[in-house]
Amino acid sequence: AAFAAFAPGEAFFRPCSAADLARVAALEAAGYPADEAASPEALACRQSQAGLAFLVAEKGGQVAGFICGTQAESDVLTHETMSQHVPGGGCLCIHSVCVDEAERRQGLGSRLMAAYLNFVRAALPELRSVRLICKPHLVGFYARAGFEELGPSAVVHGKDKWIDMRLDLPA
Repeated sequence: AAFAAFAPGEAFFRPCSAADLARVAALEAAGYPADEAASPEALACRQSQAGLAFLVAEKGGQVAGFICGTQAESDVLTHETMSQHVPGGGCLCIHSVCVDEAERRQGLGSRLMAAYLNFVRAALPELRSVRLICKPHLVGFYARAGFEELGPSAVVHGKDKWIDMRLDLPA
């Protein structure tokens, strides 16, 4: 934890490293139902192939949350655009937003999302938009981060219905 002395007890945000993946996979498994959670292999693939779209929140020397995504050419979310990474693609598809249960409802998720959006804007200047699907009860969280609700998603993932959300980035 190179930054531990910098801000003891406070969260800071940094790219995900391969060493973080076991903790990230545990957070993913705890944060999503089994039919929705990404496998440890999928998370490792995202970290190695789309590392500039994978940010963690570190607090107290351990990963307390993360956001990861992949790039796509199309701005339309489909199973295909969500299942592959196209380097240089203008659309960022967010796959996971996870915060440790002990850290929830304290603002960490909002701060992580703000840091993530700032980071990807700087690291991936080709991005035109950021897209995600969320459960209906999380629409307000993403709306507060600047996303627009587009309505029910055509993407089928697990047994629950999803809502499409979009954030257009200024040129």
